Amino acid sequence: MKKYYMAVTYDVCEHNDLYIDMKEYHIDDAKDMDKQVWELAKVDVSPLVKVYESDTSDFKDFRLYKEYIFKEYECSCNGGE
Repeated sequence: MKKYYMAVTYDVCEHNDLYIDMKEYHIDDAKDMDKQVWELAKVDVSPLVKVYESDTSDFKDFRLYKEYIFKEYECSCNGGE
């Protein structure tokens, strides 16, 4: 059975209680997933990317497949500044 993958980039700042989804991207399962996710994180400057898996292309029923954390894009604020 074919699997479908979607990546969601997140903006996260623990100091300001910020955790919002930014963009959704379809992942090409014929290409290297790690490389695709890294490129998406770089474009969106996203410290967190979650990849979801579905059995259907409409993603009516999906589950978390993998979570990627990119320290280089983490918030560098000090909370009150």
